[in-house]
Amino acid sequence: MADDDTEAEAESTTETTAEEETEAATDDVAIDVEAIDEYEQRIEELSTAVEERDETIEELRSVVEEQSEQIEKLENQFLDLSARVADGRNLGVCPECNGPTEKKERLFRSDTIECTRCGEVIHTY
Repeated sequence: MADDDTEAEAESTTETTAEEETEAATDDVAIDVEAIDEYEQRIEELSTAVEERDETIEELRSVVEEQSEQIEKLENQFLDLSARVADGRNLGVCPECNGPTEKKERLFRSDTIECTRCGEVIHTY
C-alpha cells in the first residue's frame, strides 16, 4: 500500500505541475493579448489625432489664404484712395462699399475723408 500511496502522490504532483505550467502559459497569453489590444487602441488614438491635426492645418491654410486675399484687396483700395487724395481733387474709393469718397473740410471739427454713398468716415485729420 505504501507503494500505491507513493505512486498516487507522484502522479498528483506531476498533474499539479502540469496544471501550473498550463495556467502560467495561459496567463502569459492573456497578458500578451491585453498588451496587443492596448497597442492597437493606442494606434487608433494616434491615427485619429493625426487626422484631426491634418484637418486643422487645412482649415488654417484656408483661413490664411482668405486673409491674404482680403489684405491684398484692402491694400489696393488704400493705394487707390491715397493716390486719388494725393492728386489734389480729394477723391478716393470707400473700402466698405467701393463708392466715391471726398475730403470734407469743416470749420469747427476735424477734416475727414468720407464716402458719399454710405457716409463711412475713412480718415480723420
